[in-house]
Formats: sequence, structure tokens, C-alpha cells
Amino acid sequence: MNDNELFFDENIRSVNKVVEILILICAVVPIAFCLLTIAGIWRVPHSYSALMFSYSIVAFLIDYFLNKFQKTRKIAMYFGIICSAVFVELLAVKNLIQVNITYAAVPFLSCLYFNKKLTITSTATSFVLMIFALFVRSRTVLEVMAKDAMIHTPNTWFISCLVGYSIEFLFIFLIALTMANRSHKAILLLQKQSDDLQGQNENLKTTQDMIIGFVASCLGSHDLFTGRHVQHTKEYVRIIAKKLSENGFYKDQLDDETIHLYETAAFLHDIGKIHIPEGVLNKIGKFTEEDYEVMKTHPAEGKKLLEQLPTIDDGTFNKIAVDMAFCHHEKWDGSGYPRGLKGEEIPLCARIMAAADVMDALISKRLYKEPFTIDEAIEIFQDSVGKHFEPCIAEATIDCREQIIEIARNFKKLESESEQKEVEWWENYHKSMKKYD
Repeated sequence: MNDNELFFDENIRSVNKVVEILILICAVVPIAFCLLTIAGIWRVPHSYSALMFSYSIVAFLIDYFLNKFQKTRKIAMYFGIICSAVFVELLAVKNLIQVNITYAAVPFLSCLYFNKKLTITSTATSFVLMIFALFVRSRTVLEVMAKDAMIHTPNTWFISCLVGYSIEFLFIFLIALTMANRSHKAILLLQKQSDDLQGQNENLKTTQDMIIGFVASCLGSHDLFTGRHVQHTKEYVRIIAKKLSENGFYKDQLDDETIHLYETAAFLHDIGKIHIPEGVLNKIGKFTEEDYEVMKTHPAEGKKLLEQLPTIDDGTFNKIAVDMAFCHHEKWDGSGYPRGLKGEEIPLCARIMAAADVMDALISKRLYKEPFTIDEAIEIFQDSVGKHFEPCIAEATIDCREQIIEIARNFKKLESESEQKEVEWWENYHKSMKKYD
């Protein structure tokens, strides 16, 4: 079933529910007749009211069960509309109400289905029932309802009313048919335009993501671990942001679109490392103080590079990417770098990025260390609540423990062989460079 068929099937189901309720509400009318008759305001035989009440309840039950199943939903559509038309005529045959405008109710109700055939069927059915109701009323009318001397018998009254109602019905039919036909075409056109636009937007987003992923891969050729690191942190940013929202924090900010922007921007958070010398980036062993100071320049270098990125859409992505790159080493207590920002002075995207960044660094292998276990990493996060990380973000990260384990396991399967070869290449590179020291 394609999208258009799904839309119309769902529309049939929802409008059928409306018709069901209307039929059930119709059961109130004969109850009102009974009460008004008892009060002496109206004279409707109780037997007739009972018939109308029973009819409404039975019609409702049948329509309800037909609408429960997809295979009988279209049958329910016709059944409900025709039952509604019959109820109108039950009122008409007893001279209970003036039904001139009521005759139009069922044809107009059918327009909600956006179905031309149903509108034709409902209008034709209502018209035939109207003729029958007028004929029955003409047999029981006690007074001539016109001043014209020509209209003095039941037959002449019937014919005069039939002509007037027929003209009225013609206009109703033309209007209802036009509404149904135009609405159906308009919806199909809007859906096609919406699908085309959505497809274009999806293609554009996919292209943008591919370009950004390519940039991250290029960075990976410069740094042994950064290429993989940004792939990992992209996933961690996504699950931490979702968990944060699920826990009731920043729900207004962390909608699906924003989370997608966050995880895409995570690709670029370490882009500044492209300006860090390879000898520092891929150094075996711990950094010296001088090495560390060089590494601390990569957030500012990333900011400079990303400020040159052409504006994407309304520029929201650009701002997020710059904030992530520049601020992901800031800490909640103000002890981070490059500016020593504190608390909510740090953009939310960067606070989430910091958690993803540290988590991946802890549980991943580096040239200077073996990976921590997930339990060791969680313990470090617990010790860093309110220090390195905002408490709710640290909690969200800890809550993602099982997801992190699964993501890390999947990445390890994909990367283990190539990682070992690259580590050996860099180890040989450093050994060969020592010859020139």
C-alpha cells in the first residue's frame, strides 16, 4: 500500500468513526420525542420513537464492527452514509420536522471521505428517499400548504414540493460533487508536492552528511584515532541527547531535528586537529607540557575553520558546529579550555559533545593507553558530576551504559583489523623518525 492509499484508508477509518458517533447521537432524537409527547408538547407515537431508537442502535453496532476491520472499512463507509440518509427520511415521513436543509446533510457529510463515487451514491440515495418521504407525507397532509388554488389535493401538493426540492437537490448535488472531486485532486497534488519536497530535503541532508563525513575521513588520514573517534562520538551524542530529553531535560530544545544537527556536527568537533602536527597527534606515550599546549589550540583552530564553512540552510547547523568545536573542552565547573566557561555559559551542544568525547576517549585504545572498561568509565563520570559535566548530562550518559556497550562492540568488530595495521604503521613511523633526531 503506497502513501496515498494509506492516507485515504486512514481517512475512511477516522470519518467512519465520526459517522458512527452521529448515528449513535441520533438515538437521542426519539428519546426526546417520547419526553416531548409525555409533556404534551408534541404528538409522536411511542411505537414510532421506539422504532427509530432501535434503528439507530442497530445501525451504530453494525457500522462499528464493519469499521473495525480494514477489509470491511469501505463497506462501513457506504453503510454509515446510507443509514444516515434513512434516518433523515424517517423524520420526514411523519411530518415531524421541516427537512429542507436536512436533505443536504448526508451528501455534504459524504464529502469528508474525498470520494466522488460515494458522494454520487449518497446523493442519489437521499434523493430517492426524499421522493418516497414526500409521497408518504402527501397522503397524510391535512391542510393545503399553499395559497394557490391550484394546490388543493395531496397529489398537487406532492408535485409542487417535488419540483422545488428537485431544484434544491440539483444545486446540492453539484456543490457536493465539486467539493469531493476538487478536494480529492487537491490532496493528491499537495501530497505529491510534499513528497517531492521531502525527497529533495532528504537528498540534500544526505548529501550534506556525506560531505561532512568525507571531511571527517580526511581528518582521519592525518590522525590515527580522530577519524574513528568522530564516528563514535556522533553515535554517542545522539543517544545521550535523546536520553537527556527522555529524562525531562531540555525537551523544548532537543527535538528530533536538533538532535540530528548535533550528531552531524559531531563529525566536525575535532576539525581543528588538522592544524596540529602529526608528530604530536600520533605520539606514542604521554604528552609533554609543550605537546599539551599545542593540542589545546585545536578548539580555536576548529572555530576558525568552521567560520569559513558556507552557510547551510538558516545557519543553525553552522552555529552548532562552531560551538561544538570551540567549546567541547570546557568544563561545567569552569576549569576547562580555551576560555574557562562555566555552567550554562557553555552551549548545550558542547556540553553534550564533551560527555560523548570523554566517554569515547576512555573506552577506546590510544597509542599511549589501553581502553578502560565501561564500568571504569562510568565510575569516572560519577566522580565528575558537577565538575567536568553538567549533572543531568552525566546522568544521561550513565543511563546509556548498555547502548554504549553495544555501539562500542559494533565499532570494534568493524575496526579491529584496520586499527592494528595503522597502529603498527605509526609505530614504525616513529621508529624511523628517531634515526633523524
